[in-house]
Amino acid sequence: MFASASGLRAAEPGDRPLSVEGALEEVIPLELKAMLLEEPFVGFLVTVSADGAVVDYIATHATHFGLLERAEKRLLRAEFSPAVSGGAPVQSTGEFFVTFFDPEQRAFHSGLISRPHGSSSMDAAVRWMSEAGKKSLEYTASQPEELDHPLEMTAGKALVMTDAEGRPAEGACVVEFFINDRGEVRLPRIVSSDNETVSKSALLTILETRFSPVTRKGRPTYVKVRQPMEFHRGSAADRDA
Repeated sequence: MFASASGLRAAEPGDRPLSVEGALEEVIPLELKAMLLEEPFVGFLVTVSADGAVVDYIATHATHFGLLERAEKRLLRAEFSPAVSGGAPVQSTGEFFVTFFDPEQRAFHSGLISRPHGSSSMDAAVRWMSEAGKKSLEYTASQPEELDHPLEMTAGKALVMTDAEGRPAEGACVVEFFINDRGEVRLPRIVSSDNETVSKSALLTILETRFSPVTRKGRPTYVKVRQPMEFHRGSAADRDA
């Protein structure tokens, strides 16, 4: 689940990586135009199923946190072509970027208008005041100890699967996952596990878990968590993050 097809074996004729149809472009939000951000973008890790549907994703970097919402909406409108391995479509994970542009700046560079938005004295002052703080407005990963508040689980439900003989999951595993700025669990994967039933139980349990919003210095961020989990007959999973 959520595993990339790349690196599993040597490529064969007809194999192809995960790709997206067309350019992932968006108009920059009005409130950010005056900042004249240099090549603004939002980067995502995206898992796409064998039929081309987005299974899961997380924003991993952004020039400005104010770009996240619009970039996410653009990503979810995109059409993906699934990876092909061994002649058949497969689920895989890839990195994609939503880039932003200012229509007036683009028209100016094309010679269609004489002066683009962002060239007035007031706009210049806004750019000057914001230049020093641009780095602090980026959206990047954080370590748990850098967060404004410790990770706090707000919802969760242990889901214990049974094997082919009807026996409930029993054993231990380690699961790795991201927690985004909204406290949602994204892109979980099993690092190690005693058996498949434990792995399925851990993934389903983690996907039912929610955390409080994740911030660093009052700004949105995200973290990667590696969590041991144990399943015993008659007991819930150990799910303390």
